[in-house]
Amino acid sequence: MLDMIRAEEARQIAASANPEEEHAEADTLAENAMGWATRNAMARTNTRVRMYAKYGRTSLAVKFAPGELDGKGTGNSFYNDLLANSNTQVADAICAIIYNREQDVISDYETAHLLNTFSAKAAKFVNDLTRMGYDVTVGDEAASRQGAALDDSTIIVSWA
Repeated sequence: MLDMIRAEEARQIAASANPEEEHAEADTLAENAMGWATRNAMARTNTRVRMYAKYGRTSLAVKFAPGELDGKGTGNSFYNDLLANSNTQVADAICAIIYNREQDVISDYETAHLLNTFSAKAAKFVNDLTRMGYDVTVGDEAASRQGAALDDSTIIVSWA
């Protein structure tokens, strides 16, 4: 049997919902999308380290945020995870939140929650990698040293 709520519970939740709540759908989509995007970035890193090491590589670039210019349906892998688990309007609003730009799609409460969750997961991810013996570099400086089209959403993970 599927691991999900029963239809009766879904009907009860829907019946108790407040359809007048302006940001409810966007807030729900944003929280779900951010959760999936951060989880996917971490899980893909494990898989990619194994694959890269198998072929003699000693570092890789991880996108742990949308790029500053991502939006309107196009962007890096993190943005695409946001988009796949919400919609363009919500994914673009999350980009705006991360880069401290104005947006009116997601509520102020959910904005604070998303920033807190994102910051905590990013810090934990970098700290966990460091504790596991990886060299971790973040930001524009790291991206420029890789010599590729990388931006400030990039984390460089090295094991040489």
